[in-house]
Amino acid sequence: MRRSKQFFNAIIVLMLVSTALGSTVTTAQAGKGNNDLKADPRLLQMAAENPKATFMVIVQKEVKNKNLNETEPEADVKNGGGKVTKKLEVIESFSAELTGKQILKLAKKSKVRWISADAPMVSTLNPGMNTVRDEFTSESYSLNIGTLNWSGNWIESGEETDPAGGAITVAMIDRCSGGDGYCLRIDPDPAKSATAYVYREANLSGAASAILSFYRYNEFNNLLDGAPGVDEAASLQVSPDGGANWTTLQTYSSTEFTGAAVDTFDISAFASANTQIRFLIAGTQSGNRFLYIDDVQIEYANASAFIPAIHADQLSLTGEGVTVAVIDSGIAYHNDLTSGQNNLSRIIDNEYFIGSDGSDDLYGHGTHVAGIIGGNGYMSNGKYRGVAPGVNLINLKVTDKYGMTYESDIVESLEWVFRHKQEYNIRVVNLSLNSTVAQSYHTSPLSAAVEILWFNSIVVVVSAGNNGTGSGPAIIYPPANDPFVITVGATEDMGTPDLGDDNLAVFSAYGITEDGFAKPDLVAPGRNLIAPLSAKTSTVYTDHPLHRVGDYYFRMSGTSMSAPVVSGAVALLLQDEPNLNPDQVKYRMLATANQGWAGYNATTAGGGYLDVYAAVNGTTTETANTDTLPSQMLSTGSEQISWSSAGWNSAGWNTAGWNSAGWNTAGWNSAGWNSAGWNTSLWYD
Repeated sequence: MRRSKQFFNAIIVLMLVSTALGSTVTTAQAGKGNNDLKADPRLLQMAAENPKATFMVIVQKEVKNKNLNETEPEADVKNGGGKVTKKLEVIESFSAELTGKQILKLAKKSKVRWISADAPMVSTLNPGMNTVRDEFTSESYSLNIGTLNWSGNWIESGEETDPAGGAITVAMIDRCSGGDGYCLRIDPDPAKSATAYVYREANLSGAASAILSFYRYNEFNNLLDGAPGVDEAASLQVSPDGGANWTTLQTYSSTEFTGAAVDTFDISAFASANTQIRFLIAGTQSGNRFLYIDDVQIEYANASAFIPAIHADQLSLTGEGVTVAVIDSGIAYHNDLTSGQNNLSRIIDNEYFIGSDGSDDLYGHGTHVAGIIGGNGYMSNGKYRGVAPGVNLINLKVTDKYGMTYESDIVESLEWVFRHKQEYNIRVVNLSLNSTVAQSYHTSPLSAAVEILWFNSIVVVVSAGNNGTGSGPAIIYPPANDPFVITVGATEDMGTPDLGDDNLAVFSAYGITEDGFAKPDLVAPGRNLIAPLSAKTSTVYTDHPLHRVGDYYFRMSGTSMSAPVVSGAVALLLQDEPNLNPDQVKYRMLATANQGWAGYNATTAGGGYLDVYAAVNGTTTETANTDTLPSQMLSTGSEQISWSSAGWNSAGWNTAGWNSAGWNTAGWNSAGWNSAGWNTSLWYD
């Protein structure tokens, strides 16, 4: 696997310099006064300042100069001590590892069209947990510190009911979390009460998972009774039915669970509309010793109701006969991805473009995406089904077990789709991945590759990205910046089919691309979607235990999840109307999207909220992207290519006409380099 330490060192330097430069980088500066250097200005800047560092790049060849006596760029790379890593015939390019000095030299060659970073890609995942929490910041039983409120206050029973007196109090002492402050103090003192308890209720209705945690402090003079015994105790209990029945989770005594710690309990099985937790004095003690409790929190996630939210439950279509290619971390065998009749897998081909460990999903992201598109819910009795449960799937693995991949791997997989589209009737490609380098779609290898698929009757659906802040626009990274593809943002459906409480997920990226196009095109549910788990050995399963849902499913959030919701919807539409071309599909999806929900804003949500029932029952055959210029990498001459000259089925790898691309007319100085930054963040969950 090509993961050189030198490359990562160069990327780190690249990020630091990019930050220092701010918005002052220009083509002239990067080329040190030579505008003939044909490479990303930021890459040239880094190459000049780090001539010995190794960079991973994509080199696009200038075919119009192929008859010159000059050596081919691949030979120049090898002769200079670099390494050619992949041939990318899709865009008459190749990926390579070069030093900064080699990049500056190669960028002057007549047979080189453009050099860009072979940028790392990131999965678009995001957290999806709600919390109810009490940090006891004052002498009160009514504090709400979480993202949502408890159903009511703490309530005492069997003794005084205020927080200031009795066996159970809110006390200020240095044994609370963080030192001096307030925390809950429990004192099993027979002179006060032997059967007192305090409880609080939370509405966990619809929660797919729920985790209770709190800080507990015990030291020598804070133990329960110092003499061994079983009576001197305080028990933690949980009730799923408002206190009618209780289950003891843990009992604290002088001999068990002593010392300071954070205790955590999975209470998913007790989640309901009136889940209660309580601390019960189950016995008595002698002596002045206490149990201190602080930072009480229930972290929980309501499962997305994405199927009814997009009205897929109102359709009898299943996507049967349509094939969706999933370019991701792989797709594992799962009973939800079978035909359901004879248990035959609907994954009709498996290919991998990275490493040597085959096409298995060692990371866990791709199987989840595939399940959202086409899971049939077999292992959950239909509870966790996908949008198009009869669709066929192509597994194109492009990431390693950590979710890592590069642009060149994605481009290579897109070329595979083009080569096999007729063999498998591939009509949809799902890309829940974004580059970490922003650039114009006229210079992005990813954008050029997805457009070729688009012009060959394959609908490409891309996640918008998770770099949204909720307070303003964000950078839209390739291929989400391409004007032709369907770029999907994420909503939070609050676990209900009613759109009245839905809003844009705070992480969902939106903004204007460097070329002036507003993204996303539309939005779909993207928070707390439950779909098939690849394996209990997968990276996401081992790294994120709070997101496990039983033995066969997993919960994820992000525009990575909202994109496959749309991909599944496209499969349903194409089953119903197979003759629609991608531009007609996109127009129909946007024209029928729901704009009548409280969280709708055209700036953040584009055409609106996906409504697949309305799309299937729509009749318009108008086309989107009218008069939009295709990527200049698909140019057939010195003039900018027009949509009409690109034509359906004419933009194949071999017929795209890479000669005379007309870089001078592509507008490098106006491509928005100054506004583009290097994304230093990785996905988080």
